[in-house]
Order: sequence, then structure tokens, then C-alpha cells
Amino acid sequence: MATDRGRGSGWQHGPVKPEEQPTVADDPWAAYAPDWDDDPAARAYSAAAYRSLIDRLTERGRSVGGMTICDFGCGTGLLTEQLVDEAESIDAVDASPAMLDVLTAKLAGRRWSNVRTGTDIPGGSGTHDLVVCSSVCGFLDDYPGTVRRLAGLLRPGGFFVQWDWEREAADGDGLSRGEIDAALTAAGLEHIHVGTAFELPFGDEVMRPLIGVGHKPLPGQP
Repeated sequence: MATDRGRGSGWQHGPVKPEEQPTVADDPWAAYAPDWDDDPAARAYSAAAYRSLIDRLTERGRSVGGMTICDFGCGTGLLTEQLVDEAESIDAVDASPAMLDVLTAKLAGRRWSNVRTGTDIPGGSGTHDLVVCSSVCGFLDDYPGTVRRLAGLLRPGGFFVQWDWEREAADGDGLSRGEIDAALTAAGLEHIHVGTAFELPFGDEVMRPLIGVGHKPLPGQP
């Protein structure tokens, strides 16, 4: 989750000071952050997203073991939690300081020394094996441009994976399958797959988010 990627200010290495606590006016997620991890729907979604990620990587003969990962739009870190034991390192990125404050508290309590947090995309290129974006891309002001930046983080052979709600009406929320395919293609990714990520019954509804997967070409790959 995230809304605005233009407010990056480097890495957050500790809790936000009381006088710096964001308000709903400047951080629209601040009101949700304290109780986010207690939402069973959020936890179920993250677990299902993780399973769908593992399935896609397994199909391509890969695993998250030993990977350097960027979790873009990490929120309070529910997907990071799924990845942390297997990953070499994780850059957990979100525009909401309040959400990151919740994650920072978990880092200290659980001693996840391989996780760094920040409010903007890490610098450099060719530094990561996997970029994951869970329910964030549909909120971005410049979705194609952000995908290009994130794809630039990938080493050759790396993967970009996103989950988002499908937009079915022209004026609806979310992203269409065509928009996802076009953005991943324009970012130079190949072997693109866009489809239903999973079907997860929850209450009277069934969650059916889209998954978009792209692969950074290897040198000399046709």
C-alpha cells in the first residue's frame, strides 16, 4: 500500500519521533497503521500473495532463498514477514512513515537484521533479484514510470511481481490487464504473465486480485 512516491527522504533507521508523527492530513495511511496487522483480511491477502509468488518462481525454477528483495509499498511489512527468513536482504519501502513505524518496531522486536526500511526506491541499478509490489501500483500517480525505476533495480534474470485489483470499468479503481502488460513491457521486462493471482473467499466476498510477473532478460538472451 502507498500513494505518493515523490516524498522519499532516505532510510528510516528508527521510530518516528513524537514531534514528527504524521497526521492523516499529510499521511493518509496514518489512521490505519496501528491496527493494520490485526485485520484478518490483510493477513489472509498477504499470505495468499506469498503463496502465489512461490508458485510463479517455482514454475521458473527459482526460489526466494538467498535473494536480495525490494518490497515496494511494504506497509507494515506483512509480505516482508513471509520473505524474511529466506531472503538474503530486504529493502522495505513505503511512502507512509506511520506504516514504516509499525514495521520498524517489529524489526527491533524480532531481530530482523536483514531488513532495511525507507520511504523511496533504493538508489543504484542491478542490485536486486526480486521486486514485489503488493496492492500499491494501482495507487501510483505514474505507474509506468515507477515500474521502469523498479525494473532498473533488477539484476539480469531477476523478477518483478505485482498484485493489484482488476479495473473493469474505465473510471474504476485498480489496473487493467492491458495496463499491467504494457507497463512491464515498456520497462524492458520479458516473459510477462498477467492473470488472476488467487481466489480467496473472505466473508461474503471472494478476493481475485491480478498478478503481473516480468523477467529481466539475461545478457544475450534473444
